[in-house]
Amino acid sequence: MKNLSIKIECNGGFREVGNNAVIFDNGKERVCFEFGFNVSDSLSPLIPKKKVDFLLACHGHLDHVGSIPELYKIHKPKIFGTKPTKDLAELVLYDSIKVGKIKEKPRKFNRDDVKDVLNNWTLKKYNETFKLGSSKVTFYDAGHIPGSTMALLEMDNKKILYTSDFKLNDTALLKGADISKVKNVDMMIMETTYSDRDLEKRDKIEKEFIEVVNKTVEQGGIALVPSFAIRAPELLMVLEKYKVKHNIFVDGMGKAATEISGKNLNFIKDSKMLKRALNKSTFVTNHAQRKKIIKSPCIIITTGGCMDGGPVAEYIKHIYRDEKSSLIMTGYQIPGTAGKYLEDTGRYVTDELNLKLTLPIYKFSFTAHATRSELMDMVKKIRPKKVMCIHGTNTVRFATEIRSSFGIDAIAPKQGEIIDF
Repeated sequence: MKNLSIKIECNGGFREVGNNAVIFDNGKERVCFEFGFNVSDSLSPLIPKKKVDFLLACHGHLDHVGSIPELYKIHKPKIFGTKPTKDLAELVLYDSIKVGKIKEKPRKFNRDDVKDVLNNWTLKKYNETFKLGSSKVTFYDAGHIPGSTMALLEMDNKKILYTSDFKLNDTALLKGADISKVKNVDMMIMETTYSDRDLEKRDKIEKEFIEVVNKTVEQGGIALVPSFAIRAPELLMVLEKYKVKHNIFVDGMGKAATEISGKNLNFIKDSKMLKRALNKSTFVTNHAQRKKIIKSPCIIITTGGCMDGGPVAEYIKHIYRDEKSSLIMTGYQIPGTAGKYLEDTGRYVTDELNLKLTLPIYKFSFTAHATRSELMDMVKKIRPKKVMCIHGTNTVRFATEIRSSFGIDAIAPKQGEIIDF
């Protein structure tokens, strides 16, 4: 009798950050981990020709859920994910349609296609095991954003751990990933975003961030904090943790993302602290309100995180030469974005603006990704028989390091490869 292997289709997220899509096929069912989007290049994963039966949505960032409607239109897979992931997916998918039109790079789906995805989404909880045909899956807390999951797929007596994006260490908003029940893994598909570097300890980053915020407002300036929408709740938690007394405003999609966290408090490390933080902040809803709040010293957390879109441009126009104010960047700036160009040149350039900023600019990394040390700890704790490196630009080098450090078989496939397992 022929010994059938599991086929792994590497459709996206290989030797790139984001755009994740990995399909496992045992001849009985085809299970797809995520179906994302490459934000920098506006590219989707390779669309599989064969039907996909099940899709696991591991968290609600655009680079992980951003092309699910494209896949769903063709293959109609059953979709599984947590409540916060569904809520965030709804937010970022509708916004992606809008941004695509503005950038003249339209998405290959419309609002009705997004509705179809949401109407055919089955909600699952952490530590819940459920069947996918002859296989089964368990979701574990990934510690990345509210509702984020690692997925343990058990297929044909093989255990495959798909980490998606994760963080082992606690943040102000979330507990670190829960891997205490994950045992005897045959293959781990692991994100490697920060495989080439460690960052300063989170407490140190938080304290330095608070010092800059307080100094800025106390000297009569605006502390402008561009943020990815989904990071806004954590920044509010940090401000609350250190008992910041100044006026705090939340603008853009950060408002909606913060409201989603507020409606899913069972996924938050300290729900009481988040409630206090929400009660002490004010949501900005219109242009007139923006014009009013910049007249007095305050803290403004606003989208977009990479400064291409959102209300951030409106604020920068008013404060870019105000040396009392500060621009406080809190995360990775994607190549090709206005934020990355500003980081490299000191100029803020969009379709409408070309400004030389003279206000102080600060950068802090509030990453929700595992650092290099956490990635190595993950391999050490799980001790899988094989590691597949994904979601990073240094995957080949990191796979080599894993082989030499742990004696574990590690690979870094290219997009489009099909691997026998």
